[in-house]
Amino acid sequence: MLRPGLSRRHSAEERFTRFAGEAGIPLLRIGLGVVYLWFGVLKLFPGGSPAQDLVERTVSALTFGIIHGDFARVSAAITEIAIALVLLSFRVPLLSAGLLVGHVVLVSTPLVLFPAEMWSGPMQASFEGQYILKNLVTVAAAVVIASSHPRVR
Repeated sequence: MLRPGLSRRHSAEERFTRFAGEAGIPLLRIGLGVVYLWFGVLKLFPGGSPAQDLVERTVSALTFGIIHGDFARVSAAITEIAIALVLLSFRVPLLSAGLLVGHVVLVSTPLVLFPAEMWSGPMQASFEGQYILKNLVTVAAAVVIASSHPRVR
């Protein structure tokens, strides 16, 4: 027979595990949605984002100079806000996951396009490089969000 204290602990663990299972994906979507919305809104305003110069140069490089300057910044802003709205809609988990992975791929390109700025040495990412590399967590989040699709369960 379990001691009373042990039984309460197991009961608390079970409640927490159940809560985590039910709330984990919605909380993940809310957290990512808020971050994407916040960063996107900052990019709407000239000088609003510390990543503005890098965003403008990256978009310009990826579009072979067709999209540059303010249009590049605003395009990135609108894209991030759209991703946020999809995440916060709590619908279409596969679309949410696809948008997140696609965005991460695009925002990771400076690691290759501007290596002198992103790396200060072997395995030594600059501040901007570290900022980009943390997006690996976003890919993991995208996989978790995709797993919430009804056909997967």
